[in-house]
Amino acid sequence: MSESEIVRYCAPTLAGLKTASLFNTACDSYEKLIREIRQANRILRKRGMKLIPLSFAKKRALIYVYRESSLAADLKNEMSRKILQQLGYVNKDIASCISTLSSRIRNAQEFPHEIGLFLGYPPYDVDCFMKGRNDYVACGMWKAYSDAQKANETFAMFDQCTKNYTKRLEQGESLEKLAVKSAVMKRR
Repeated sequence: MSESEIVRYCAPTLAGLKTASLFNTACDSYEKLIREIRQANRILRKRGMKLIPLSFAKKRALIYVYRESSLAADLKNEMSRKILQQLGYVNKDIASCISTLSSRIRNAQEFPHEIGLFLGYPPYDVDCFMKGRNDYVACGMWKAYSDAQKANETFAMFDQCTKNYTKRLEQGESLEKLAVKSAVMKRR
């Protein structure tokens, strides 16, 4: 796992525009992955973020990068709590919820769609997607079911952030400088 992967897949989270990001990375050994995660966390923790593996199999790891305070606020949302409760998330603290999510990822036949709640997607959109609705009004990082203009503006903002951060990394800026300490999260 490299800094360039973290920046490429997590720029909006690093910039404080998004609650969390998720990416898949190749890794030869679990021990090496844990060392790399510890190294990244030494930087990210100072900025209110954390990086953890949600799963590890077949020399691939699913990495979750999140802003703890933003995730806590997102998971307190009434609709989010209801969705998670219906899916068997019994404990409301972040660590327990992430642990349950990780278990569901490792043991489920299909990818658990509630992941959108952990990525900062609007709960209404996550709920509609989970119900299999096809009447979405915009599609980008997620399928949006209301306010196409705002969703498309958010998708464009995330895309521009990723391009900007990738360029800055290529110009020699470090992950530590790119990761902002705190930011006002833009909510949909």
